[in-house]
Amino acid sequence: MHRQILILIFGLLLIAPPASALRCGAKLIGDGATQGKVLKYCGEPEAVRVRSFFRAGFPRYRGRNRIGGTGTATGADLELLYADRAYTEVRVEEWTYNFGPRRLMRVIRFENGLVTVINQLGYGY
Repeated sequence: MHRQILILIFGLLLIAPPASALRCGAKLIGDGATQGKVLKYCGEPEAVRVRSFFRAGFPRYRGRNRIGGTGTATGADLELLYADRAYTEVRVEEWTYNFGPRRLMRVIRFENGLVTVINQLGYGY
């Protein structure tokens, strides 16, 4: 009996969508999906918010571990190879979907055209 319950629970976990996923009809939208795919399966959003920000590059280091080989290191063992001072513009769009009063509203965040986050809001109207 306990084994059957565990198998049932495990099976439900396998078919459950990831936490940051959205079901539109029979399709599942998740991280990395394109705007075109979301538009095709979910339709037009209720609202769209667009903005941009600039993401800075990161410095590159080379270091020695305590044994003497190369690898990750900290503090005085690090040697700065170069600092990438370039900035990259990231276009952010947030699409809000209202699925009616019996379903939660969703906000899908796109960075450069790809889904990065799906948040839940309250019930729709």
